[in-house]
Amino acid sequence: MSFARICRKERFGERFVCFELEERSIASRARPGQFVMVRPGLEVFDPLLPRPFAILSVNADRFSLLFEVVGKGTELLSHLEVGDTLEVLGPLGQGFSLDASSGILIAGGRGLVPLVFLARELKKRGIPFSFFLGVRERKDLALLRLIEDLPRVLWSCEEAVSGGFCGTVLDLVGKCLERALWQGAKIYACGPEGMLRELATVFPGKEEDIEVALEARMGCGFGVCLGCAIPRRGGGYWHVCSDGPVFRLSEVVL
Repeated sequence: MSFARICRKERFGERFVCFELEERSIASRARPGQFVMVRPGLEVFDPLLPRPFAILSVNADRFSLLFEVVGKGTELLSHLEVGDTLEVLGPLGQGFSLDASSGILIAGGRGLVPLVFLARELKKRGIPFSFFLGVRERKDLALLRLIEDLPRVLWSCEEAVSGGFCGTVLDLVGKCLERALWQGAKIYACGPEGMLRELATVFPGKEEDIEVALEARMGCGFGVCLGCAIPRRGGGYWHVCSDGPVFRLSEVVL
């Protein structure tokens, strides 16, 4: 574990908080799709275990995290302010591959976090991509601020809202992308498990070219506790923290 100082804090809508953290070692080594384990500090014992968070972006000696306030641990983190320090372990896990000739990025809600990091890396490398974001409620459209500088962003909301597509993000993808447009592309996705499961139907025959970033409950973050096991296609188990969190869709049973 190392210590990272909060340099900037920003809220996105009612439920999301972004921290920019100063920690040179993590910022210099992080790759899109990797994550860190975070605790509020040495004096906090409830909750005892750290929480895993995907890395949102890196900039020089700083990196950013965005999390949704959903329980005791994230509620505690949300009350920290600029100048406070966190215990952080990382970067951990296996990230996205970066060998695509073109990409289609599909995010469901907070699943946009690792894909924002990926999109910025693809942009830096000159690899063309389209970014699809879907949210359930209009108040979560605040997340669009995170990707407003990216090219080719399309979004959907399951609540009716002016200026956007009404439906799920996969409904939007199906409406916008004909087979010829995704045939040669690599597809990257992160979001609810149900959304990830449907990718095989939306992109038939592409499971080898679909990379998904999975979420899981983790105790350690590096394969010791074995608490994040998921079924492996063909038998056995993967561990999301050490074998993933990024997998080819063809490798996992969702």
